[in-house]
Formats: sequence, C-alpha cells, structure tokens
Amino acid sequence: MSPTTFDRREFLSSGLALAGATLLGVTACSHEDALAPPAPPPPESDQSSANALDGDLAEPRVIGSVGGILAAAITCSTRPVTIAGRQVMQPVTYNGTFPGPTLWVRPGDTVDLSFTNNIIFDQADTKPGYGRPPRPTNATNLHYHGMHVPPTGTADNMLVMVPAHGSRRYLFQVPFDHPAGLFWYHAHVHGLVTNQVGRGAAGMIYVANAYTDQIARAGIRRRLMMLQQAYFDEELRSTIISDDGDRDDPVLALSLINGQQMPEIRMRPGEPQVWSLLNGSSSAFYLLRLEGHTFDVVADDGIPLRAPGRLRQPALLMPSAKRLEVVVRASTKPGRYALSYDQYNQGVDSWPQRVIGTVVVEGAPWTGPDHPGVDSSTLLEDLSVLPIDPALRRTIVLGTNLGVPEGEFGRFTMNGHAWDPAYSEWTSTLDTVEEWLIRNDTDQDHPFHVHVNPFQITRINGASVPFDGYQDTAIVPRFGSITVRTRFTDFVGGPVLMHCHILDHEDMGMMTRFEIGPAAPLA
Repeated sequence: MSPTTFDRREFLSSGLALAGATLLGVTACSHEDALAPPAPPPPESDQSSANALDGDLAEPRVIGSVGGILAAAITCSTRPVTIAGRQVMQPVTYNGTFPGPTLWVRPGDTVDLSFTNNIIFDQADTKPGYGRPPRPTNATNLHYHGMHVPPTGTADNMLVMVPAHGSRRYLFQVPFDHPAGLFWYHAHVHGLVTNQVGRGAAGMIYVANAYTDQIARAGIRRRLMMLQQAYFDEELRSTIISDDGDRDDPVLALSLINGQQMPEIRMRPGEPQVWSLLNGSSSAFYLLRLEGHTFDVVADDGIPLRAPGRLRQPALLMPSAKRLEVVVRASTKPGRYALSYDQYNQGVDSWPQRVIGTVVVEGAPWTGPDHPGVDSSTLLEDLSVLPIDPALRRTIVLGTNLGVPEGEFGRFTMNGHAWDPAYSEWTSTLDTVEEWLIRNDTDQDHPFHVHVNPFQITRINGASVPFDGYQDTAIVPRFGSITVRTRFTDFVGGPVLMHCHILDHEDMGMMTRFEIGPAAPLA
C-alpha cells in the first residue's frame, strides 16, 4: 500500500476543514473522543495473516489514520482473485481483495484517498443503456455509505464518475462529533451498481472513539464481519457474476464471511465479543441466528442505540446494506455452535436457510469484565416530540411499473417515476426537521436507504415505534409504510440520493434525489 502525499496546508486552503457540526440531533458530550489515544487495530495491519495462524476467522487488511490523516491508494480492478479457495475470474475488487481493505478512522480525521479505476472489461450482462443516462459499463466511483459527510465536491459526490484508466482524489474530513461505528464504501454508478457490488466492489469503514478504546483496553474483542454472497456462472464456474438467480444452489451461490466459506469463530467460555456486522450483498436478506446464543444490539447503521439497546435478540434481520453491532456472550459450555441464516421470504424472493460458519467455544473461561453496554457519549435527540411544519411532511412512494419487463430500466419506480438524474423531488432547508411517509405499494419488502443524513423511524404501518435511535437503511414492508423524521444541520447541496438497496431495483429505477438548501435568513 503506497500512501498518497498529503499537504495539510492544501487541505486547509481547500475549505474542507469542517466545523464540529451536529449530526441530525446526534451530539457528542465533548470533543475528547477525537483526541483520545489510538487503540487497536494498528494503523496498518493484516488481520488475515494474524488470524490464519490459529484457524480463526480472518478479517480484511486494516488501513488506519496516522496523525489524524488516512492517506491511502485504492485501486478498483478486475484481476482474478482467490475466494473461498477458488480462483475467480472477473471480480470487481478494491486492492485485489474480496472484500476490500477496511478503512479505520476517528472523528476529526481527514480521509485522503487516491482512487484509480482499472476495470478492464465490459461484463456481458450489463447493457450500456441500463443506466440513465447511458454510460460505459466500466465507469465507477465510491460511495461512503452511512457516513455523514458532504454530498458534494471531493466527498460523497454521486455526480462523480471515474472512467476506465481514470483516477479521482477523494478528500474530506470526518466531523468531530461523528458517531463511532461500522460504515462501508462501495461502487455507486447508476445502472452498474448491482454488477460491481455483486462481484465484490465493497469494503468496510470503522469510526473509532474513546468508547471503542475503552472496549479494547478491557480486552474485549471486536470483530468486523462483512456478510456477502458470491454467485458463479453455471457453465463458466470460475467466473463470478452478479445475477442471484441460483441463490439456492450451494455450489453456484456461496455465503461468505469476510470472503471465507464456513469459517470458525473462536471464543472462550463466557467471553463477550462485539460483532460489527454488515450485509454487503447486492440483494440478500439475512435472518442471522447463532445456535444456543442471543444478540444484544448496541448500534444500528453505525449509530449507538439509546440505552439499553435491543437486548437478547434471538435472531437478526438484516436486509442489504444493514449494519448491526451486537454483543455476543459465549456459552459457558464448550462446544461447536452453528452460525446460520434462517429462511426468509422477502415477498417475491425467498432466501434459503444455510449454515455459514461455526462458533467454537473452548479454552480457559473468561475472567475479564463484561461489555459496558451502549456508547453513552453520543446523545440522541427524539425527533418524534418536535412540532413539524405541515409543509415539511413529505410522501415517498415505492412502486412497480408492470408494463416494463422484469430486469429492464423503468420496472421499479419512486414517486411514480424511474430514476431521472435531472429531476429533484424537493429542496430541504438547513435547521429544519422533516417527516416522510415512505409507502410501499408493491408485493415485496424494500430496504429504503438515504445518503448523508440518517433518520428516526416513528411509525411502522401507522403504529407508533418507541424511540431507540437512528438508521440509514430500513425495511419498508410490502403494501405497508414507515414514517421517519430527519434533521438537516449542515452540508448544503446535492444530489442527496434515496433508493431501494436491493441494488437491481435501484438500477431498474427505484431511486430519486433531493437537495439541501441554506437556512432561511432571520427576519
């Protein structure tokens, strides 16, 4: 890994040094989190090599910030890689690994990535006219999913497309009060998203702070786990594809954790571990279960839950793009416990039951401290109790155009139309809270995702939901609805995208945009 050269004076003169803005009602108790001493993992580490020695689940290489700057080179390429012991042709990977390297930062850090597009072929199952407007099938870019960073300039700018053999410098600052948690980065050029993410164009981002340092100092292990599917061509079985049609075939559809098939996850009897889980698939719904164990959810989509969290969950429902951080306490009884997906019917597609790994409980019993619970350094504002201007109540409708064949652009719609990059739904205003009714008029569940600002769910199918935090990806039930509230505090501009995170639905048109405008002047 060759880090790029970073000039601090250039960064400051670029105007990207951000004030400590408030994130949608999320406020830090102080800025001490950003100044806390670094904790494991080290700035540059190869977790996979370390863990391979004891047969434990390996994690992607970690690239961490040094002195408040994460400077790195990320190359997207289609060179063959090894996945689950299989030599694989035509992947789309970052730095040649599946998944890509993990970016490890802290609030206040500067991210300075030199991104290069070395995609060298056109995948046959993606038509140049699939996206709107039509574009070459080997264009790409980066989306910093869930990160509260600007949707403009050199940050999370979805107007950017990097052509084949092209490069792009992504440069932005993580806000000083950014929550600690799991986020991720992936390709996001419309019409090509399924094709690229489905073949591996994804990596994790972890934001650490004084709370995560406390967990590390207590000796409590944090595991970063990307859950993915890898689909293979029926005839060319060494070629990875994005089509999930053979999801029931255990040979053509692999369920992977950090790119590994059926790994072992080792724990001591009674040991608490934090599992930071990401559904990095293009379309799968996972109903995750660990035999003989429960999950205590402490964070959702990178944002700490309001204490005490969702305790003692027997299973975790995770649609595409969902991140959950959970405390798993190993049984006091040594043994081997199956980690598996229950069967889940999404309405149209059914995802099969499958064992994906084994938790091995062995060794000396845990004698260290228990996990301290939810991160209380991040305060969450309950937006449901605030008055809402009637003009700021908006409706978003997820629909299907039955006149367009399945697999063609225009099949899925948002607010009655397919994705149109020239059309904006509205302009929101800084210093306001909006309420959105997101209605699903289709016969299948859709995971709704919005960029830049997370939201608070206040109702599901009209019934009130107790306040326990914010999300950026949530299931809208078939023929049902969710009501959410969101606050705009910073980052004027756009486009800010919102879409279904079943990525072929997005590519077929279930996406739209809005902008964020400046606050109204005081009278």
